[in-house]
Amino acid sequence: MKCYIRSVDFYAAESGIFRKIDRIYLECFEVWCWRRMEIILTDRVRNEEVLHKVKGGREILHKIKTRKANWIGHILRRNCLLKHVIGGQI
Repeated sequence: MKCYIRSVDFYAAESGIFRKIDRIYLECFEVWCWRRMEIILTDRVRNEEVLHKVKGGREILHKIKTRKANWIGHILRRNCLLKHVIGGQI
């Protein structure tokens, strides 16, 4: 899950702007992936139980925010055109 699925989720997520519906879709997708890997498909299990079973939480949005902050920090430390665009100088 962390190697294959999240790398696809994080691709270009640092520079994207997320609406509320996008955040909901990402959280649903994360739980859907955990459910497919850990639970038998015919079982009726609540999302909280799935997350408890995999000893995880809904952390995909937190990871995206962290990566976005790191990306912005990286750009602002450089002396390039993108720094001036983000700073509103151009």
